[in-house]
Amino acid sequence: MSSGHAADDSRILWKECVSLAGAGFEVWLVVPHAGPLPAQWPANVALAAVHRRRGRAGRLLVSPFAVTLAALRCRAAVYHFHDPELIPFGLALRALGRRVVYDAHEDLPRDIAFKPWIPRAARGLASHAAEGLEWVAGHLLSGVVAATPAIARRFPSARTALVQNHARLSEFTLPAPRTTPRPGHLAYVGAITAERCALEMLAALERLPDGPKLVLAGDVRPAGLAPVLARQPAWSRVEYRGRQDRDGVRRILAGARLGLALFHPLQSYIDSQPIKIFEYMAAGLPVVASNFPGFVATVEANGCGLCVDGRDPAAIASAIQWILDHPAEAEEMGRRGRALAARQFSWETEAQALLRLYGRIIGAAAD
Repeated sequence: MSSGHAADDSRILWKECVSLAGAGFEVWLVVPHAGPLPAQWPANVALAAVHRRRGRAGRLLVSPFAVTLAALRCRAAVYHFHDPELIPFGLALRALGRRVVYDAHEDLPRDIAFKPWIPRAARGLASHAAEGLEWVAGHLLSGVVAATPAIARRFPSARTALVQNHARLSEFTLPAPRTTPRPGHLAYVGAITAERCALEMLAALERLPDGPKLVLAGDVRPAGLAPVLARQPAWSRVEYRGRQDRDGVRRILAGARLGLALFHPLQSYIDSQPIKIFEYMAAGLPVVASNFPGFVATVEANGCGLCVDGRDPAAIASAIQWILDHPAEAEEMGRRGRALAARQFSWETEAQALLRLYGRIIGAAAD
């Protein structure tokens, strides 16, 4: 169940739904969606679409009702929801005796503290309210799925499964070894926002007059940022492809020379584990990432790329230029990243934790 994610969301559909269906569950995805199924859709997952409401108020106040009612019509054994605005509805389902799982993607209390659409004076209160609501959910719902260790620590360990958002290795193949520069582009895949260093990436590109183009794939948020980006001098060297399906992401990364994963140092990002890092590694790409401790431990300490201050275009440009100037070392970074993804950061391993949680919930109910 989701009131805010796209129907073909990578974590929800292509990882969790597909893994559960592959384990023998009958899986329905209940989500706002208009029109036919996306061109890529797994045959063993059914879609129960509800009307997509416009605006934030529609998503937060109306869509949760529609999603919950549609989910009840599925008569499910487990109701698994992915958005904090669905917590009250999950608690209501639990009060009705249903088995309910909350999938916590973000560190909600910290995330709310920086939401620009919440008045600054109200953010502290909203953050504490969110923390209290999640505390109740963690103690009353059947189980919690946490996307990162930092999120997992906020919930009761006996009810919580750490299911990290790592890459599906089966989606990516490691390129053959090269000693000449990969004739490709720089890649960024994900939401394109000011906090994710959209402007800094363009400023860095401007400092690389002889460098390759930058391919951006993802939604620009908010929409008002798009004309700001288009006015930047380096925009002429950007290929903006919008939101991509899984095949689109694979094609972009297959033709790239490196992947960018840069963020402003907000607390919700410092403790995050961006899927883009793991997908770049799975695709055999060197990574240029922010110099947060967790990113440094994953990327730089393992020789898979370079970490810099995401607010510093000169540092970003220097890291990119080093990788462009050292093709053999860059290829070795990519190979190390792929090996590390296979050994430690694969969805194929994380899926087992999700299946164990379902086993405990259904087994406890059967007993």
